Amino acid sequence: MIEIRYPDVLLDSLENGHMIIDEHFVVNYWNRWLAINTQINKEDIVGKNLQEFYPDINYKVLYRKIKTALTIGTPTFYDTNSSKKFISINRNKVTTSSLKLMQQQVTISPYIASENRVMISIYDISELFEAKLLIKKEMNTVNKLNQKLEADREIIDKNIMIMKTSVNGIIKDVSSFFCSSFDIQRDEIIGKNISIFKSDDVSELIYKELWETIKNKKPWNGELKYKGLRAQEKWLQSRIMPIFDTHGEIHEFSAVYHDITNEKLLAELYITDSLTKLYNRAHFDETINMIVKHQRKVDSDFILVLVDIDHFKSINDTYGHQVGDEALVSVAKTLKSSLRDNDLVARWGGEEFVIMLKNITIDEAEIIVEKIRVNIEKSIIKKDIKVTASFGLTKYIAGEDSKEIFKRADDALYEAKNSGRNRVVLK
Repeated sequence: MIEIRYPDVLLDSLENGHMIIDEHFVVNYWNRWLAINTQINKEDIVGKNLQEFYPDINYKVLYRKIKTALTIGTPTFYDTNSSKKFISINRNKVTTSSLKLMQQQVTISPYIASENRVMISIYDISELFEAKLLIKKEMNTVNKLNQKLEADREIIDKNIMIMKTSVNGIIKDVSSFFCSSFDIQRDEIIGKNISIFKSDDVSELIYKELWETIKNKKPWNGELKYKGLRAQEKWLQSRIMPIFDTHGEIHEFSAVYHDITNEKLLAELYITDSLTKLYNRAHFDETINMIVKHQRKVDSDFILVLVDIDHFKSINDTYGHQVGDEALVSVAKTLKSSLRDNDLVARWGGEEFVIMLKNITIDEAEIIVEKIRVNIEKSIIKKDIKVTASFGLTKYIAGEDSKEIFKRADDALYEAKNSGRNRVVLK
C-alpha cells in the first residue's frame, strides 16, 4: 500500500470529500466523508486506480486538469455539467426537490508536485443549486405575471412585491405581498419616503448609481437590502423603472422586487469555514488571485500574514479534538475582533489562518499583529488551557504572483516557529 503523508485525522474530520491521486489516477487517500457518501471504504480503494470504480469520468479532462494544477501550482476547477457528475453520489437528505444526485463543485489542487500528486476536493452545493433552481422558477413566474399585469391585478397584488413612488421617492402605492413580506400595513408607509427602508449595509455608491440611472429615464436592476419597520431585513433583487406621462416626462417610479435573502445566506455559507465562521481558503484564494491579476493600486497595497497555532497536535492529543476545535474557534474570534473592518481573515487549513491587512505600512502591520499575538496568548480556551501562535508577515510587491508572497510569508512563519514560537517574524 502507498504511504500516506498527510494529516488524515484532519481530512477525515472535514465535512466535504477529499481524495489524493497521482497523474495515473491511483488513489493515495480517501477521506471519511467519501467513504460514507460513496459506500466505498478507504481500505478497498487506496492503492487502486480510480477508473476501476468510476469508469464514466472523463479521464482526458481530468488528466488535463491535474497537469494544469501541477504546472501552475494553484487549484483549478473540474468542469462538470448538470447531466454528468464527477462521481455520482446519491443525496441522503430528505428533500421535496427532484434532485436525487448530489450537485458538486470539484477542485483539483497540487499536493506533492514532485510525485505528480493532487488533492481532489468535492463540495456538496446541492442546497445552493436548489435555491438557484427555485429562484429561476420564481423569476419565470414573475415575468409571466408581469405580462398580464392589467388583466390580473389581484393576483399580482397578492403574489409580487411591487411599489410605486413619486419622482421624489414618496411611496404612493405598494402591493399587499410587499406588506405581508415585511409585516407592515399599507397605511404605515403610504406618504413616507422610500428611504425608511434604507439599510446601512448597502453602499452609498449603489444608491447614487440607482438614482442617476432612473432619473436618466432608464430602468435599474440590482440587489438592495431593505430593513423593515420592525427590524426585519431582506435582500431583494430589484428592478426599478421610470413611468412616463403623455409628454414623455417621468411621472413616477415602479419597482418590482424578489426576495433573495435565502440565496444570499447560502452564498455566504459557501465562502465560510463551517467551524470558525471565518472566510474559507477558496474565498481567500479567489480574492488574492483577482488582486494579483488586475494589479489595481487601491487593492494591491496589502500585508500578508500567516498564522499558525503552536503545538496544536499536542492540544488534540492531550485534551481531545473537541478542545482542539474550541481552540480554533477562540483564535478565530480573537483574530476577527483584533482586525479592522476592511481587513480580510480566513482559515487557511488545519490550525493555520491567513490575514490580508489592507492599505497599511509594514510598521503599522507589525504593531497590529503583535497586538493579536498578545491577545491570543492572554485568552483562555477552557479552564486553564491556553494557546499561543506564531506569525509570519510580508508586504506584497506589485507585479509578483501570489506564490511569491506566500513563499515569503511561509518562510517568515517557519523562522518564527523554529526560533521559539509565539512570536512575529517579518520578511
